[in-house]
Amino acid sequence: MYRAVVVSANGRSEMTVAFVDTGADETIISDRIAKRLKLKLHGEYKALSASRHKIVGKLASVKLSDSVISDKMVVGVTDEPFGTDYVDEEGVEVILGIDFLQRNNIKLDFAKS
Repeated sequence: MYRAVVVSANGRSEMTVAFVDTGADETIISDRIAKRLKLKLHGEYKALSASRHKIVGKLASVKLSDSVISDKMVVGVTDEPFGTDYVDEEGVEVILGIDFLQRNNIKLDFAKS
């Protein structure tokens, strides 16, 4: 499922496309959007994809919002998963993981989709 979102930090905002990924434990943004927002990166982000590929990057604090939800959270910053066909072809720069869905009490109704 794709969703229009606004990523904000440091007085800057970018509207982009997010992919809601129920298989992703954590929310990540692309390095490209982090650079455009001039985010201050810190720490180290590490994850393992479903195909057992190691994903590494940095961390950043951002606000993710759409017409209903606005949530400030620490996200992973990396371009690694954004080079895949199912992500890149839609212009996706955010992957919304289970952490975002649970924090915001988002329920997915597959019967209605």
